[in-house]
Amino acid sequence: MKAIRLGLRAAAANARLLWWLLAANLALAACAMAPLMRPLEDSLARHEAAAEMARRFDTSWWLDVTTSRAEAFAAALDAAGFAALLSALLGCFFAGGLLQAYHDTLSDLPMDRFMTSCRRWVARFVFLFALSLPVYWLVHRMVNYHLALALDDLMERVVDERTGLALNLGRALLFLALFDLVTLAADYARVHAIVKADRSMLSSLSAGLRFVLGHPWRAGSQECVAVALQALALALFIPLDALVARAGGTVAGVVLALIAGQSFVLMRLFLRESARAAQVAAYRAFLSDSR
Repeated sequence: MKAIRLGLRAAAANARLLWWLLAANLALAACAMAPLMRPLEDSLARHEAAAEMARRFDTSWWLDVTTSRAEAFAAALDAAGFAALLSALLGCFFAGGLLQAYHDTLSDLPMDRFMTSCRRWVARFVFLFALSLPVYWLVHRMVNYHLALALDDLMERVVDERTGLALNLGRALLFLALFDLVTLAADYARVHAIVKADRSMLSSLSAGLRFVLGHPWRAGSQECVAVALQALALALFIPLDALVARAGGTVAGVVLALIAGQSFVLMRLFLRESARAAQVAAYRAFLSDSR
């Protein structure tokens, strides 16, 4: 929990940097959703309950609009895929500056080298991202193909449906655990590169994997706390969103909905960056204990 507290403090000290992330995320979301703006506007304009339907999931309306505007939704899927790739590349760009800022804050160094660090580390972190892709693919093939085929053969001899459900659920949980393991290894590889000023991404990835596997409780507990904080933010937003929805389609209601939505996005960004800063604090403590 000490690393979490230090992470929250470091993220709060660098809260101004969240605006860079927010602007990048909103720009990518706008690009991905642009092909859907006109079809959704035309469809909602024909419904009297448009304000309510825009804020609540209406199955019949979504089926109607996705069927009648299939071309627009196909274009939106392509745009979303491209936006996801850009998001990963932007994450590689901003990671160097953010990690360096958190490392400097935890070291009590009043230095402002955010953009310099972003430019310095972006190429190496993109290379690290490329190194991690085959590992993600290997996890996918092992669990979602080979293990799935083995379970299909096993299912033929399973009589109780609950046993089959448990096996499929276990496979899904195993995939999530291994996927998160690779993500954590890549995260701590970036942390190692910043803290140790290691320019070799191969050695950084090896160090990150050794840390996660050698200290599963430290890495796993922080990941669980980070997920719990995100869930808490969502739990706080849901009743607030329901309260804002009572304002209806008025100008004040639109403004309140915009403020509430962006406040939730900022809160999630802050908690995510607090978890990243906590990783820096935990790895610094690990290096200090190893001396």
